[in-house]
Amino acid sequence: MLRSFVKRVSFPFLAYREGLGGIMQELRSLEDSQFWPAERIMQLQQIRLKKIMIHAYEHTDFYHRRFQEAGFNPYTFRHHDAIKTLPVLTREEVRDNLPDMVAKNHAPGALHLSQTGGTTGVQMRFYRSDACLAGKEAAIYRFERWTGWDFGEPVGVVCPARQDHVGYHTMRSSIKNEFFRRQIVFPAAVVDDAACEDFLRKIVKKRPTIIRAFSSPLHDLARFVQSTGWADIPLKAVVTTGEPLYAHQRRSISRAFDCPVFDSYRSREAGPIAQECEVHRGMHVNAECLHIEVNGLNGYDEHDGRTGELIVTDLLNYGMPLIRYDTGDEGTLGSRTCPCGRGLPLLERIAGRSGDMLVSPEGRRVTPAALNLYLIGEAPDLVGQMQVIQDRIDHLTIRVTKDPSPTPENMQHQKTMVEQLFGHGMRVHFEIVDEIPREKSGKYLFTRRSIPLPVQMDEEKIRMSS
Repeated sequence: MLRSFVKRVSFPFLAYREGLGGIMQELRSLEDSQFWPAERIMQLQQIRLKKIMIHAYEHTDFYHRRFQEAGFNPYTFRHHDAIKTLPVLTREEVRDNLPDMVAKNHAPGALHLSQTGGTTGVQMRFYRSDACLAGKEAAIYRFERWTGWDFGEPVGVVCPARQDHVGYHTMRSSIKNEFFRRQIVFPAAVVDDAACEDFLRKIVKKRPTIIRAFSSPLHDLARFVQSTGWADIPLKAVVTTGEPLYAHQRRSISRAFDCPVFDSYRSREAGPIAQECEVHRGMHVNAECLHIEVNGLNGYDEHDGRTGELIVTDLLNYGMPLIRYDTGDEGTLGSRTCPCGRGLPLLERIAGRSGDMLVSPEGRRVTPAALNLYLIGEAPDLVGQMQVIQDRIDHLTIRVTKDPSPTPENMQHQKTMVEQLFGHGMRVHFEIVDEIPREKSGKYLFTRRSIPLPVQMDEEKIRMSS
């Protein structure tokens, strides 16, 4: 009865109160268009692509200059490949040009400020229009309904980012959560046995039908489930995001929770980008809401099987357009169709979204995502590019570039966060550098661990035994 009431009454009502009016209509539209032929979806995407580029040219100083300098005319735009004449947009450019990127026809009250968690080591603030939120959330719910979940069913959330969830610590917030998002939260910045047991007790009591989680802490939770013999965890599916999902992790998670695993690719800047359907043969791109390309290649046929930088254009955020935005990730786009019948294009795989997991002197695991978000995302001032190196079980070296120069407040904040995440036994040394070199692959590693993990966590041994 409660699930039906939430789905039909309280969720639509509270969504409207939260500025998400029209979300159910948006969802119905997406669930219809996902089964259109691929050509029709691409036609819709091209119309929306041209529309937001014209808007950006007419209403932002940044894109007006950028298009003129590139000799790009949005009014004569006819084909996806023409967008290649525009330069790729970097996080540094967004950070340095933020006021000029905001649309002048959007009042400040129609925008909200957000920021990246710094998974590339560069923090970036950006704006979204309130008007795009319903469409972006509808795309998330479309993805999650592919798992068998439906509105009114509770959701377990395993995430190291404080900004990714709201605490339900008051009676009012708890009641609202019960009749709206229905989340059971595991703030997994640090994963230890006590935290795992506490979350699992909530899962058994609240009985969510899916868990949405960062891959690494969920993998730790799955190993805890297997090692302790927990049972009666009634899940339809698990959705992993935030980090690459490796094959041995998928197998371990699926065995522990006795359900399928759906890998999902999402970003704070662009929202839901792609996710696996029930066939699990790649991730369907959220093509009605964004345009994605592999840098340097043209067209889906040429993309097929080729790996490169993933470049995204957001088709919904008119408040601060992101056109040809470098996600900082690498991936492979394919041209094949999926047996599920959806015409949405497929992203074959994602690479390079996480660094090495670090470990506290007591053996607790600290995810790169958590470290990144707390050291950079919650810093009192902007932080330059950063790299955290663990060279001993009780020692971290934090490299920070001079752009911007690290402030004493930031350095103290980072020491405090390290102590909270790793315990009092972890020592910290700062190195201020001109730049942080990339790997031979061209990728930047936010974290690097030069010591072995405890035997139970040795990834190669886990992979070989899985």
